[in-house]
Amino acid sequence: MPDTIRLPWLHDRHSHTSFYASLIGCQSLSTLTPDEALAAMKALPEDQLSVVFGWHSARLPLTREGLRDLPPAIIVNVSMHGFVLSEPAVGRLEATQPDVAAHRDDPEWCERNLPMLLELFSRTAGLTPAKLDSFMERMEVQGLGVVDDMLLPGEEAFQVIRQSRWAEHIQCWATPRTYRTLSPASQGALAGLKLFTDGALGSRTAALRGTFLDGREGLLLYTDEELASALSDAAGCQKAIAIHAIGDLAIEQVVTTLERLDKAGIRFPKVRLEHVQFIDEAQARRARDLGLVLSMQPNFNSDSRDYADRLEGRWLEINNPFRMLIDRVGFIPGKDLLLGSDGMPHGVEYALQWCLFPAYPGQRLTLEELVAGYGLSEFGKGESLLEIDAAEKRVRLLGSSC
Repeated sequence: MPDTIRLPWLHDRHSHTSFYASLIGCQSLSTLTPDEALAAMKALPEDQLSVVFGWHSARLPLTREGLRDLPPAIIVNVSMHGFVLSEPAVGRLEATQPDVAAHRDDPEWCERNLPMLLELFSRTAGLTPAKLDSFMERMEVQGLGVVDDMLLPGEEAFQVIRQSRWAEHIQCWATPRTYRTLSPASQGALAGLKLFTDGALGSRTAALRGTFLDGREGLLLYTDEELASALSDAAGCQKAIAIHAIGDLAIEQVVTTLERLDKAGIRFPKVRLEHVQFIDEAQARRARDLGLVLSMQPNFNSDSRDYADRLEGRWLEINNPFRMLIDRVGFIPGKDLLLGSDGMPHGVEYALQWCLFPAYPGQRLTLEELVAGYGLSEFGKGESLLEIDAAEKRVRLLGSSC
């Protein structure tokens, strides 16, 4: 018989609150057939620049000819790594964002400038108090009372958050570039800074020691010296720092650089390594010795299923090595091992599904470890009712309430 459990609302340590909230009301293609998607995009307003998301490039190839017939639109890939512009959108952005218009067909440039692009998409879609209310209420339905924002797009969005009833429910992080544009008061209220050092699995740009199945190599966004310089500059702000590193090559570069800076006396109040899906045991021990915090996403256990078309089997097996990190290296959920979703997707149901019933045993987390790693929501008080069917290996969210 399935077990029914009650779970207090949790704290999602890694999402993109302002970005996802800004997309509310924008056209999504994720559930549409190719014909439906094209019809929806052709119906977009002609007099404004729209943001469209949920585009699967493999399901809906968009040619220059096809893009010429659409209203002005930024069409964002479902992975958030990659986009195309309709021809009318190119004309609009040439005046305000000439680099984006000029490099729109250059995948490496787009990956190196991903934070700036995501901020642009967010600002174009626009964050409003009503959108933020809708988003955070959705999060509560999914069992989350606090949802952090790891990529604040700017001062305007920060003011929407800070002046809302959700201000204490969202800790905000920003790139050093965006941090410099914020008011002094906003800089002081920011939780920390965010750097990216490689790409993502979906776009085949995560920096792995090896190639993807199609022969493509991942992408390090900095040379060693550039990363040392960027981190040294960021240290001057005296803020915590979160560093995106998915592949083991990127993790090695980050840990080595932090060791070097530590010896030089250059330190941060706190350092979080985000994602670290392919961290090995030696790297994990060095990270622990430096006092680094790992911030990971148990729902990305499903990458071992979803990306079997691009990763060799050994990568699928070592993805998200939670048991190694906890049992052998000694990371403690909730202390130096934090958990979140990256919004892919949000909510306790999917995370718990892939914790309890992962593709590989080394990815497993217990219910207690999941709750500790997320942490209990301090401000949004409620609980979720879940059904866990061990025989069917299925988790189902039955409801959520205050």
